[in-house]
Amino acid sequence: MVASEIYVLVRLSRASIIFSPAGRSGQDAPPEAPERKDALSESIRQTRPALTTPPAFESFWKRTVRELDALDPEAASEPDRRQPYRQLELRNMRFRSWGGVRIAGYRLFWQDDRPRPLVVHGHGYNSRYSVQWLWALQGLNVVGVDIRGFGRSRKAVERRSPWGFMLTGFESPEAHMLRGAVCDYIQAARVGHGLARGRTSSLVFRGFSFSGALALMAQAATQRADLLAIGTPTFGWHDGRNELARAGSAVEVRRFHERQPRHAAAVRDTLRYFDSMNFAPLIRSPTLLGIGRRDIVVPPATVYAIRNRFECPLETMEFPVSHTDEPEEAEWERFNVRWTELALEGIPRGFGAPAGNGREAGG
Repeated sequence: MVASEIYVLVRLSRASIIFSPAGRSGQDAPPEAPERKDALSESIRQTRPALTTPPAFESFWKRTVRELDALDPEAASEPDRRQPYRQLELRNMRFRSWGGVRIAGYRLFWQDDRPRPLVVHGHGYNSRYSVQWLWALQGLNVVGVDIRGFGRSRKAVERRSPWGFMLTGFESPEAHMLRGAVCDYIQAARVGHGLARGRTSSLVFRGFSFSGALALMAQAATQRADLLAIGTPTFGWHDGRNELARAGSAVEVRRFHERQPRHAAAVRDTLRYFDSMNFAPLIRSPTLLGIGRRDIVVPPATVYAIRNRFECPLETMEFPVSHTDEPEEAEWERFNVRWTELALEGIPRGFGAPAGNGREAGG
């Protein structure tokens, strides 16, 4: 190998720069700018498919919330054996949610009378909650919930479809699992707020991926949170995600369509009641949105389909990747820093912009 054929790859601040020696003509060759593996085209950022909102969408969700609010959660809690910080108390919760099922969660509160922001969160698809000690130590009260069918609330779903959670109850929006899942998130917020006994200065709905979608839907249905902070919310633009995603819940739906085509129309019609894109125009609260430029589970086009339908004060943060085990995932810590700052210090004047034109914060 001669010197002119040697390329030196320099890794500098995530940008790969290739230096080449003199070309075969003897002249200095200009540095080649390689395409970043996490590059995102403007056409993806402009993704804005037509809404697929069913005519009965708003009445369906108003009725659901009304019936949920009429249900006594019969909340109960007990101290957890883990109590590593004297200023905090961790308690395991159970409460009744949509359909009368018992749901498991936790609350991590400061042991004082100072009003504090209350943060509600869930977990990823096929996962369970993790107790967020670091959030609490920054000065927040925290409530987490295991959604029906997952983790400590797995038994709340007696008959799960063999095709997966997303196909359980596909015959109608009334029976679909996502109706109960959104209700579980809403009910966790309601129970947590009640347990705080007037010590809540603001309410934050926070979620990532699966729980990001639930937080978005819960906020659209209730308008109860003062801040919505969501990273890569899933279930956006179902028609597109079923083609674009290469892993996750969309694969369950695509496989079902391929093997049970006679039910494809029923699945499509039901999922329109649970398309995050259709909820976006209803959000009124300040919203922080995180997007991964490369993601095989929640493709960025499906998140931009949501983002480009927001009409609320909005701030958008982009990151190189999401749903990976790559080192660049660490950059999402900036998202956590930002939403906790907004929760603790309040929403600054001029935050975001109306009509979905929030600032872009690159990564």
